[in-house]
Amino acid sequence: MIKRLFDRFVRWIGYDLGITPNQITWGRAVIFVPGWFTWVYKNELAAWSALPWQLFGYIAMVVVTIVIIFDVVDGALARATGQVSDQGKVLDPLVDKLITYSSLVLFWGSINLVGLGLLFVLDIASTLLRGVQVDGANQFGKKKALCQNISKFFFALAVLTASPWGALVGNILIWMAVSLATISVGIRVLPEKAKNTILVLIPQAITMGNLGAGMGTIWCAFNGRIGLGVLLNFAAMALDLMDGAAARRFGVTSNFGKNFDTVADLLSFGAAPAFLVAALNGFSPLSIGLGGLYLSATCVRLYDYGRSKGTVPAGFFRGMPSPAGAWLVVASVLFEQPDICLAALVCASLLMCLFQIKWIHFSKALPNMRPLELIAAAIIAGGLAFLSPSGALALGPILVYIFSPFWRKAAASGEAEGL
Repeated sequence: MIKRLFDRFVRWIGYDLGITPNQITWGRAVIFVPGWFTWVYKNELAAWSALPWQLFGYIAMVVVTIVIIFDVVDGALARATGQVSDQGKVLDPLVDKLITYSSLVLFWGSINLVGLGLLFVLDIASTLLRGVQVDGANQFGKKKALCQNISKFFFALAVLTASPWGALVGNILIWMAVSLATISVGIRVLPEKAKNTILVLIPQAITMGNLGAGMGTIWCAFNGRIGLGVLLNFAAMALDLMDGAAARRFGVTSNFGKNFDTVADLLSFGAAPAFLVAALNGFSPLSIGLGGLYLSATCVRLYDYGRSKGTVPAGFFRGMPSPAGAWLVVASVLFEQPDICLAALVCASLLMCLFQIKWIHFSKALPNMRPLELIAAAIIAGGLAFLSPSGALALGPILVYIFSPFWRKAAASGEAEGL
C-alpha cells in the first residue's frame, strides 16, 4: 500500500508537475536550511515566542524528515523518467553529505566521534569511487545512508526527551553505518575473487551479529542491564531480517547458513527474552518455569519452520515467527511490570504454536503497512503511553502484527491479499 502510494506520488511529481530530479535536490538543500537553524536556535525561539523549546525541536525533525523523504523521491524519479545526468551524479551525493554531516555535528556531545570520523572518511572515499566507476550506490551504501538518517532521530529524541538510551541507539546505528560503508567501499576496490569471498561471508557475519546480540542480552539480564538487553535484542531482530535477505540476494544460501541461523534464532529469540523476564522477576521459580515454556515453544516453532518450509504459501509462516514472539516479550519488559512480562511469555508461546494460522513475513508486512495499520499502531501506542512511553512505542506495532492474519490472508498464489 505504502509503496503504491509512493510510486503514484513520484509519477505526480515527475509527470504531472514536471519537476526534475535535480530541482528536487536543490529544493532539499533549500528546505533543510531553515530546519537546521530552527534546531540550533530552538531555545532563542522559545524565549521569543513563550512556547516550549521542545516544540521547535520537533518542528526541525519534521523538516529533516521531509528532506529525507525527498532524497528517496529524487532518485526514484531519476530512474523512472531516465533523467540520470552527470550533474545529478555530482549534485545529489554532495547535497546528501552536506545535509547528513551538518545534522550529525549538532549532536557533537552525544555522538561517538571516532565512529563519525570513520564514517565521514569512508563516505568521501565511496563518493570519489562512484565518480570514476559506472556503478551507482550499491545496496550497502543505501543501507548505510538509512542507518545514518535513522540515527539522527534517536540523537534528537535523546535531547528532546532527556533519554540517554536515544544516544546509545544512535551510536549503535552510526557504527552499523561504518560497517556497511566499509563493505560498500571494499566491494568497489577489491578484485572480483575477493568480492565473491566477501559476499559468501557477509550473511554469516550478520548471523554472527545476531548471535552476539543474543548473548549480550543474556549477559545484560544477569548483570541488571535490562534496558541495554532490550536494545540488543531488538538489534538481533534487525540482523535476523538482514542475513537471509543478504544470502538470497547474493545467491550464497547453504545448509550451514540455515542451521547457523536457527541456532542464533534459538538463542536470541528463545533464551534471551526468557532471561530478561526472569531477571525482571528476580529469577523467581514461576518466571523460570514460564521462561522454559517459552523456550520450548520457540524450539517447536523453529523445528516446524524447517519441516513445513515449502508447504506454506510464499511470504507466510505457520504460527507466529519467533522474532515476533521475542518482540512481544521484550516490548513487555519495557513496562517494568513483572506480571505483564509473564503474561507476554505465555501469549507468545501460544501464538508461535498456532500452526493453523499464517502470519505474513516481516519483510512483506513492514514496507506494505496500510494507513489503517499505521493509525492502529499509533492509537495503541498512545493508549499505553501513560504506563511507559518507550514500551508503548515498541508494543504498538507488534500488537497490530499479531492480529494481522485477520486481514492479511495467504492467497492461492502465495501472496498476501491486497498487497
